[in-house]
Amino acid sequence: MPTAVVAGDGAGPVARRIAEVNGWPLLAEPSSGALGGPNAVPAYRLLLARDELGGAVRRAVVLGRPTLSRPVQALLARDDVEVLVIAPRGATWPDAARRAGTVLADVPPRLVGESDGTAVTPVAQPGPWIERWRAAGERAAAVIDAVLDAGAHGPGAPGDLPVSGQQVARAVARACRPGDVLVIGSSNPVRDLDLVGAWGDAAPTVLANRGLAGIDGTVSTALGVALAAREAPEVGHVRALLGDLTFLHDVGGLLGGPLEARPDLQVVVANDDGGSIFATLEHGAAEHADVFERVFGTPHGADLGSLCAGYGVRHVLVRDKDELAVALATPGPGVSVVEVAVDRTRRRALGEQIAAAVTQALD
Repeated sequence: MPTAVVAGDGAGPVARRIAEVNGWPLLAEPSSGALGGPNAVPAYRLLLARDELGGAVRRAVVLGRPTLSRPVQALLARDDVEVLVIAPRGATWPDAARRAGTVLADVPPRLVGESDGTAVTPVAQPGPWIERWRAAGERAAAVIDAVLDAGAHGPGAPGDLPVSGQQVARAVARACRPGDVLVIGSSNPVRDLDLVGAWGDAAPTVLANRGLAGIDGTVSTALGVALAAREAPEVGHVRALLGDLTFLHDVGGLLGGPLEARPDLQVVVANDDGGSIFATLEHGAAEHADVFERVFGTPHGADLGSLCAGYGVRHVLVRDKDELAVALATPGPGVSVVEVAVDRTRRRALGEQIAAAVTQALD
């Protein structure tokens, strides 16, 4: 039966093992703990609507809490897809569409290749099903890179904000090495990373606050992670990628008294002066343009550099990809903030451009 493994937040490496042992595509969110390996499909959310890929899935094995994309939720809600949920926590399993046919508290040994508790089946040889997904994912990733390399803007876009949120996420992903830790903010950053993040077998540890908390306490979370990393010599750099509203919501987390330990943490803030995620949803449709900026765009005009100065935190403002690359390559000691000026006006158009380019390439 054509099967896909859906690895949501906290799924763990067992999701990758299941996919590889059985020759199934792995649709893994950045904070799943499963992203990596030959079966992880890049840009999977752009492939799920295709008849030969997502449309051909007849069973989904779900681990963790998948919450990032509507295409995944649409897959799990389909009447022709058998949904198997593995939920070690018992009563709390993810099933927004109430379509789970089977819920298991433990991973069946056969799914990870174990028959007697000791024998482990080798990773499955590539078959037509996984090869189809791999080829489409590789092609989609190449097309996305080409669109982003060509420039963040389309015709008529302002020329003084040349960096897109997707480009920032890609740059941060490329700067991370095995052993590094990346704390990823909610809203666009985690979704951008989901689209462009690809590390093969060399993935960093990606952590996120997923769930009802939303953007609460993300700066403090990153600082806590960085403090814990001081006790783990195997950990490399610790970074956080946040949107400006997430950063401002918990900017007080930067405050550390003179008697407090200060970790090494680089906070990258994609500052588009508002909530651009809403531009990608129904709220951003043209018919709502007259109220969008006031109700959903919510520009703030805050001076992040002055805020950082008040907390005694190093700050640098970068305005292009080259400056961003330099800042990421030289995080330095202590807590620092890299603010990236990002264009919000083209968020929806760029997303549509990427999706159209992928569709054209695969067609």
